[in-house]
Amino acid sequence: MSAMTFVWLSVLLVCVHADCQWQFGNSCYQLLTGKMTFDEALQACSAMGAGLVVPNSQNENQFIWQMMKNHLPSDGRVWIGCTNKHTEGQWMYAADTGKECKFIDWAPNEPNGQDYGGEDCAQMLDGKAGKWIDIGCSAVAPVICEYYSSLEMTCLQADADGRFA
Repeated sequence: MSAMTFVWLSVLLVCVHADCQWQFGNSCYQLLTGKMTFDEALQACSAMGAGLVVPNSQNENQFIWQMMKNHLPSDGRVWIGCTNKHTEGQWMYAADTGKECKFIDWAPNEPNGQDYGGEDCAQMLDGKAGKWIDIGCSAVAPVICEYYSSLEMTCLQADADGRFA
């Protein structure tokens, strides 16, 4: 019997979206520091082929808060893509998917819009350790857009020596 030789090849793929500033799991994030209303934020993200950020877990929420802490003033806030515009008290994805925002991380005594009315949009606040508040949709804040892995990405494949083709 002849000896068989096995050659193990390692393949490394590096995939990045053109506007990806940060990555967590299967998502890329782009911070837009200009302040805009909730509807303007939705339009800005949509124009980039992205959606307004919606954390789906405590870990993702912490990751986004760390981005805020590192790149916005200490009193920073960003829009979260959840709204109860259509049904008071029912927080849904703003992207009109008909899906409920399953993960919510409200600050103490929030949301309070049910008591005061007109606070139909969500923001994450640095000063509240990344917790959320409900606020009027006409308020202004910076935006974090989220790209999902299903979007077209540029991928580079490395050869066995680690050089990119």
